[in-house]
Amino acid sequence: MYKTLLSLGAAAAVLTGAVHLFPAAQEPAAEAADTAPAPYPADMAARLGRVAGMQLAASPAPAQLPELNWQDAADLPDTGDPAARKGGTVRLCNVGPYPANFLHFGSTAAQFFHYNLFTMLEIHPVERHPATGDSIPGTAAAWSVQGRTVYYRLNPAARYTNGRPLRAADYVLGALLRLECGSTEGAALRAAVERVESLGDTLLAVTLRQERPQAEQLAAQLLHPAEPGFYADFSPGNYRELYAQRIPPTTAAYTVGRTQRGRLVELRRVQDWWAAGLKYYRNRFNPDRIEHHFLVDEAQAWELFLRGGLDMQQTRNPEAWERYRAAAPPAIRFREFTARYPVPPYGIALNSRTIPHAELRRGLMQAMDMDRAVAIAFRGRAERLHTFTTRYARISPQDTPEYRYSPAGARACFAAAGFTAQGQDGILHRADGTRLSVRLAYTPSDKISAIITALVQSAAACGAEIVPEPLPWQDAARRQQEGTHEMVFWATVPAEPVPDYARYFAAGATGYDAPFRLDDPQMERLVAQFAAARTTEEQAALAAQVDRRVQELAIWLPGWQENRVLLAHHPRIRFPDCPQCRFSTPAPYDIAEAHLYWVEDAQGEGGKHP
Repeated sequence: MYKTLLSLGAAAAVLTGAVHLFPAAQEPAAEAADTAPAPYPADMAARLGRVAGMQLAASPAPAQLPELNWQDAADLPDTGDPAARKGGTVRLCNVGPYPANFLHFGSTAAQFFHYNLFTMLEIHPVERHPATGDSIPGTAAAWSVQGRTVYYRLNPAARYTNGRPLRAADYVLGALLRLECGSTEGAALRAAVERVESLGDTLLAVTLRQERPQAEQLAAQLLHPAEPGFYADFSPGNYRELYAQRIPPTTAAYTVGRTQRGRLVELRRVQDWWAAGLKYYRNRFNPDRIEHHFLVDEAQAWELFLRGGLDMQQTRNPEAWERYRAAAPPAIRFREFTARYPVPPYGIALNSRTIPHAELRRGLMQAMDMDRAVAIAFRGRAERLHTFTTRYARISPQDTPEYRYSPAGARACFAAAGFTAQGQDGILHRADGTRLSVRLAYTPSDKISAIITALVQSAAACGAEIVPEPLPWQDAARRQQEGTHEMVFWATVPAEPVPDYARYFAAGATGYDAPFRLDDPQMERLVAQFAAARTTEEQAALAAQVDRRVQELAIWLPGWQENRVLLAHHPRIRFPDCPQCRFSTPAPYDIAEAHLYWVEDAQGEGGKHP
């Protein structure tokens, strides 16, 4: 929910002061009462046989398995606070654009809200403990790693949000559909996994291409089940249009409730959710409803929050924080803590295909004075980012070469790229008259616009014209999807617990997470070696090489890191305060994203307020 604060999208109409903002919101269609397992496609076996590049199989339960050392993490501390209560409604501001679709996979454009709807809610076979990082049961009650193969023994009680049971072959079907529609999710699965096989209804075997540390977590994050009844109408040709507004069943505690296009998406807690009483989940996912309100700007969100129309408000803007804190009623709680998890790599991404000349890219890197831009926009209160791989504990490089602002260095690189003559306006050009002009796309906000203006000014002093292109977030994302951008202000949600370099730098990587459009054999080798690394030491050494190669290729100018989290909330919102889970912790999680809070009336009894 909150790690993804990239920019405020122009998403909604002006709101009134009422607490219940959207009385006309559309109710979801009633779900079928049938909770029996749906049949698989009649041609599923034939389709599995046609998959190229990896193996998919749905097999009966074997008569005998190899001797397996099953793990269930029974000795780890529970998550959340036992004082947490179920019930109530939480109203939040969503900073991204309203979702164009609700596709679980295969969207042709990045969908900002999918992080809140799927990434932070879906329960995978194995999950990470939010405080320790260790593996804990998800839809699998136990797991066993044997070389490159991970076995998952599914919890027979696991259900979808539509009430139908989860079966092992659903994961095989989910992989098949992602591969058949040519999705980026399918490509990532094929790159990392050699075989997915169901062995009866409750046993799943996944063979990775390489042995990996915490293989059970890696494989689990790549697996997504498909409820066969919901996808009965699927075909690669009709999927994106036919399913765009259908709400897919998942293993999560919430599903979509009311919606109002452009304004509201409500998440409703599933009645009798299958994991509600299980360790690691019984103190999480507490509110009955979570309302995501899509607002016009941050000032509007703060105004609504102070009037009681929103329950929590988070910012990375110190000036706004101090201003609204001074104006807030005494009952509102204001909290600060430092994010110790991987943070979005804010910066400028350069497209190596539309700007193919490496010397030109190196010149641009030295022509953009990011130090000055960040100092202006944040008034000296932001910390510069110096490396792409940030806040991965022992994996993050400590000493990465970086470009500094240098007019002389920039002009030398521009000259090497053929830009040697200077026009009357100070902008360089080639002998054939080609002007040194590069487009920079961005989604405008007060901070981002100030940064872009400063970069344009510093580049002009070096002989380069940067043409700012303010675009709505969806339009900027679409341009990245098409690969037509030259430079773009960019950040994304980092993978955890280790970087997923393939999604950014692999040859052929496309979409929002691959703005660099690389095809570099050396980077390709490093990405493959990192994927195969088995120790933290190997990963750290290779991460340093990846970051060094990013600098050599001049494809990313580091911006800043937003590691200071500023959260305000009304007293009815409670947070954990028990030995195994504190509000502010050095552990790598965001307590709001982990759904550890709950709702309690100000006069109510219950857990003490931290």
